[in-house]
Order: sequence, then structure tokens, then C-alpha cells
Amino acid sequence: MARDQTTAESVPASATELSTLGEIWSVFIRRSSPRVLMVAALLLLIARLVVGDVGRGDLAALAVTLGLTGTVEWVIHKFLLHAPADSLRMRKLKTGTGHRQHHLDPNDIDWILLSRVDAITFLVALAAFSALWGLPLFVALDANIGPSYLSALTLACLGLAHYEWTHLMVHARYRPRLAFYASLARHHRLHHFRNEGYWLGVTSNSGDRLLGTLPAKGDVPLSATARSLG
Repeated sequence: MARDQTTAESVPASATELSTLGEIWSVFIRRSSPRVLMVAALLLLIARLVVGDVGRGDLAALAVTLGLTGTVEWVIHKFLLHAPADSLRMRKLKTGTGHRQHHLDPNDIDWILLSRVDAITFLVALAAFSALWGLPLFVALDANIGPSYLSALTLACLGLAHYEWTHLMVHARYRPRLAFYASLARHHRLHHFRNEGYWLGVTSNSGDRLLGTLPAKGDVPLSATARSLG
């Protein structure tokens, strides 16, 4: 993950200075990745509405997207963002370079949000991943492939935008009122400040529940490498 480029108006630099949803939103819409993702989502949504032909493929796309979100986040976080420094993933692909900077200074907004290039890269990866699971499923359901795939890609794009928003919000001084987001914020702070091996979900804890990384705080030792990632 590359550092987002701060503009003169993109202040404050620390998420701890954001105390309200309005302040979070004001920063969010001035950053590179949210702009890229919101424009992409809008264009995909318009294309989907123009194409029409809503059917079982759209319902399947929604169900699979919601069902996979937590596990996909877990896998990316565990194996790409937390890749060992001497691994091929780090040496050749640099998958966890920016994330290590994020752990060193968790509230630096430039490292919380993706850069423009990273946002575009993730969109391309999501397009490929959506095709990988979506096309066989839509054929099996005898659904209209084009419209169904557009729905899957639109939902994936919206999911990434939601990830960016949630990640910024849980690092802010603001404390979510909704129990769902309050739980996400609590677990994400534990990931950063107690033990980096647990609580790997950002917008969903389903991957942590499935893979055994959602323990009670007291059941996990305080890690000396939560900031450095070893």
C-alpha cells in the first residue's frame, strides 16, 4: 500500500483529530481513494441500471459478496499485508510495505487510506476475483452473465469504498453509536494496540469468527510487535 498524497486542504493529518461524522466525511471526500471508488461505483451502478434485466444472478452476487467479505479481508490482511519482511510477497510485490507504516503510526491518515494507484489496483483485482467466482456461478444458475457480473463488480466496488470509510472511522476519535460499528472499532484497536495476530477484519468479523482470531481481549497476550509487525 502506497502513501496517499496529502493536499494542502487535506488536514488534519491524524485521525485522532476527527471527533464527528461530519469531520470524518470532510476528510474522506478529499482523499484520493474515496474519490476513485465513489466515481467508479457510480459509473458501474449507472451501467447496471441501463442494462436492466434484474434476476437471480443479482441476488446471488449480493449473497456471495456479503458472505465472502469477512474471509477475503482476513486472507488479504493475514497473508499480504502482514507478509514477513523476507517473504517473496514483500521482496517482489511489496504487499505489506505501506501496512507496516500504518502499524508504526496507526492514526496517520495518509497511511489509513489507499493511494489513488492502490485503489485502482484493487479495483482491477476485484474485477478479476469477481469473474473467478461469479462467471461459473452465473452459468450454473442459468443467469444472464453480463448484468449479473456488473452487479457483482458494483457490489465489490461499494464494498471497497465501505472498507475505506470504516477504516478511517474506526481510527478517529469519534466513537460509533451503532453496535455493529462500535464492535468493529473496538476489535480494530485491539489489533493495533494489543496483538496484531488477531482481529483481522475491518468491515466484518465473520472471517475472524470462522478462522479463530476473535478472542476476548483478556485471552490474548500483549504483543511486543504490534507496531513493528516483527
